[in-house]
Amino acid sequence: MDVLGMIYAALMADPSIKETVDEGIKFYEFPETGEVTAPFIIIDPLDVPLPKDFADNTWLTYDCLFQIDVWSKKRATTRELSGQIRDGMWKLGFSQGSGVDEWDKSTGIFRDARRYRGKLYRDNLDNL
Repeated sequence: MDVLGMIYAALMADPSIKETVDEGIKFYEFPETGEVTAPFIIIDPLDVPLPKDFADNTWLTYDCLFQIDVWSKKRATTRELSGQIRDGMWKLGFSQGSGVDEWDKSTGIFRDARRYRGKLYRDNLDNL
């Protein structure tokens, strides 16, 4: 199960996110502060998907933890994108946990970093 790919596809399926960010969705990589001229979204897995919820000696779900950062030079854009990401992650079965909302005065970059946890059901139980 490619959870990163699933999250990326869900974010890119939102027309507003796609229009605002386009090529600025990255995995693992944080941009150099000088590169932030347009909004960036960074998807960072904080743990590997863990097998959870067992039945008949078989695990049924993956428990996943991700952090998704939004970086931009406009506070309103950062907040709007973060809200759209929250809604998209909810549709995938993830709930929002803790986060950080900050502004770096020296670079003028607004950063909203939120953590999302979710359980995804295995899709290959018939093949066990």
